[in-house]
Amino acid sequence: MKNYLHNYKGYGIHPSTCRIHIKEMGTSTWIGFENLGEGTSVTNASEQLASEIIDKENLNPNMCKFFEWYPEYEGRVDEVSYHWRGLNASFPDWKHYCDSDKNPFLNNI
Repeated sequence: MKNYLHNYKGYGIHPSTCRIHIKEMGTSTWIGFENLGEGTSVTNASEQLASEIIDKENLNPNMCKFFEWYPEYEGRVDEVSYHWRGLNASFPDWKHYCDSDKNPFLNNI
């Protein structure tokens, strides 16, 4: 697994940072966006983040799962699905995945 800080321009002009977590899970790659409270939230920049990370990591978006969480809100993890046009994500859809004690990026499950 790898993780790193990712800087992005939220809403096109606001300097923003989140932590990216990438974990190989069988034949798919799981990508987590951890909100750090620095600039535009990972929720509001969701499509942008998914598109940037797919491009940066040279991944096939159809072989990836995406997640986001806010540690300050007890770490609830949501899975996010997108419609893809090439490397551009759109129409995010969130659903509850697990609670913080089951976070697949922070715990070994």
